[in-house]
Amino acid sequence: METKAKIELLERRLQILSAREKENQGVCRRIQRDIRNLKKKI
Repeated sequence: METKAKIELLERRLQILSAREKENQGVCRRIQRDIRNLKKKI
């Protein structure tokens, strides 16, 4: 999978999870970290 495709997938997942923020706060932080790291690779 391409890096850009991974970023888009993670951003979509993050939007869904942030709707229920309190329950998924740790997951959201991990996804944001993954997105940042992937953007550095580009």
